[in-house]
Amino acid sequence: MDDKDQLLLALLRRDARRPIVALARDLGLSRSATQDRLARLKSTGAIAGFTLVEGQGARPRQLAYLMVKLEPGRRCAQLMPAFRALPAIVAAHSAAGPIDLLMTVEYADVADLEHTRQAVAAVSGVAEVSTHVVLERHIG
Repeated sequence: MDDKDQLLLALLRRDARRPIVALARDLGLSRSATQDRLARLKSTGAIAGFTLVEGQGARPRQLAYLMVKLEPGRRCAQLMPAFRALPAIVAAHSAAGPIDLLMTVEYADVADLEHTRQAVAAVSGVAEVSTHVVLERHIG
């Protein structure tokens, strides 16, 4: 499973009913290449059914939050295209206060989380990133 497959799975987690044309655009692939990837993920068992159900080949997912402070004068909407390309980010919310953006990240291992944190920190306009790992889920 390569980065495009991971991004496709992340896009489907966000909206499993998303049109193939929209998925292809976000992946930077043709419609037919996206359909081929989707068919392969279905045939290998990584996707089962009409809603996304990760199969046996999928890695267990952990949860963390990235709290992002932007450089003065930068807006969350300006940076969102770069963040949308990161498959581990499953939600992002603008916030009022000392933190500008709260991101929910799903990851398989610490290296995966660190890769995502570094990718977020490398986006032009990001001043600081702090990581908060979820130890236990109580609701939701």
